[in-house]
Amino acid sequence: MTPNLIILLSDNKPMKEDMDRQVEFERLLFEISSKFVNLPGAEVDREINDALKAVVEFLDVDQSVFGEFKGDGGTLKIIRGYTSTRWQESRGLMLNDIAPNFTRDLQVHEVVNLSRLPDHLPGAWNQEREYVKRVGLKSCVGIGLKAGGSLLGVIIFESYETYQHWTDRVIQQIRLLAQVFANAMERRVADMKLRQAFSKIKDLSERLKAENRYLWETISATGRYKDIVGRSRGIQHVLGKIEQVSRTESTVLFLGETGTGKTLLSRLVHQLSPRKNKTMLTVNCATLPANLLESELFGHEKGAFTGAISRKIGRFEIADGSTLFLDEIGELPLDQQAKLLKVLDDGEFERLGNATPIKVDVRIVAASNRDLAKMVKEGKFRQDLYYRLNVYPIQVPPLRERREDIPDLVWVFVREFCKTMGKDISIIPQKDLDVIVRHPWPGNIRELRNVVENAMISNSQDTLHLSVPKPVMPGNTDSLTFAEMQRRHITKILKTTRGRIKGPGGAADLLYLKPSTLYSKMKRLGIPFPGKNQGNFS
Repeated sequence: MTPNLIILLSDNKPMKEDMDRQVEFERLLFEISSKFVNLPGAEVDREINDALKAVVEFLDVDQSVFGEFKGDGGTLKIIRGYTSTRWQESRGLMLNDIAPNFTRDLQVHEVVNLSRLPDHLPGAWNQEREYVKRVGLKSCVGIGLKAGGSLLGVIIFESYETYQHWTDRVIQQIRLLAQVFANAMERRVADMKLRQAFSKIKDLSERLKAENRYLWETISATGRYKDIVGRSRGIQHVLGKIEQVSRTESTVLFLGETGTGKTLLSRLVHQLSPRKNKTMLTVNCATLPANLLESELFGHEKGAFTGAISRKIGRFEIADGSTLFLDEIGELPLDQQAKLLKVLDDGEFERLGNATPIKVDVRIVAASNRDLAKMVKEGKFRQDLYYRLNVYPIQVPPLRERREDIPDLVWVFVREFCKTMGKDISIIPQKDLDVIVRHPWPGNIRELRNVVENAMISNSQDTLHLSVPKPVMPGNTDSLTFAEMQRRHITKILKTTRGRIKGPGGAADLLYLKPSTLYSKMKRLGIPFPGKNQGNFS
């Protein structure tokens, strides 16, 4: 049904029958209607405001009020309007409260014409009568705006100075404009829903792209390992604990020396869990600068800080419904520890630059090669976070405590490098394996793999000869602390590379570490940095 919109024309103005005046009015309505053609939904409200102002001023009436039906259609809320003298109603007012009978009539008849007030008010309209007397209203007409079979809103024109009546010709012309208003309102609602849907799709797309990127990072990082290798009692005990905890939602904390396979074991927790169909995300807390760690974990909005040229979705948000592995958690700065604790306790966080909380369902698996309990006593790690992470600790044994697994590990690495290097190794002398098994391996599985790779590169026969790195200093290395073993081994490699850390053949490459991780270890172990007058590795 075409909505009826009635415009006020004053009785005491002889120009109302004048053809020039009528043509001018028609031209005004045409100009208004033209602006709504292909008008974006976001601009509808502004154009309606301008149109109401133009019509009120042309017809020399006092005020227009524009309302929309909210919710179930029974509540009429005034959202805008225009007055030439004084604003009688406040925006946000529910018209049902001051004129319930008037509102109900509009819903039934779509047009309520009260040209002489309060005389034309029905007898039972007591609230309307009281309101008219209080504000001095002389004439008003309400017109429903209907589109798509629904009553979307209403326009009310009011006169406080003179009584009004409206000709059929004017009403006929305005009905077309009313249809434009109604269609524009419907288009605005549809446009708003479309934008909201598009925003959700965009967020989902960004999240899937980020998840896909991290998935390929994970595949790349895990390509070196096919299965967990180990028959020793120590590794079987670890696997048993993983079997017990994987199917729960409990936080898991892997503790152990560097290179013992904590990352691989954390992936096994995820693979055995109900969350296995979603990608596990990884954050290495030691390799990210402190000023970027919060953005990496929680994300940021565009313009949140210098250099934030676009919105970034953090790994907590991407890992919603999945598992987040926090490697080297002991390197997490204290201020970030507090924010991590809040997420673990409340299950929500805020992006940098946005105060709106984001709820997530993330399972945490963490790992550290440091003594977190000692760090708590030293004030370097939050006690409350330690207890929150230490729900189910799993101590991963170093390689020297599972020596019976070393031959199997060696052959796994040999088969891997045979494929990538195009070689065929069928024999490893037993005396070489015996030497390998007796070595303390301060770098654990990672160091063992490097030794096998180094031997494979220089080998051209079907027999592979293995040798272990010679200790830098004489003595029984089995009695050394792990930190001292690491310090000696890293110092030896640095001498081999003449202090070069980065690039192919550099110390980080030979140790199978990222340069940033090696720098962190050197600082922690008190190893001087080359090129800074702190020592000579040549």
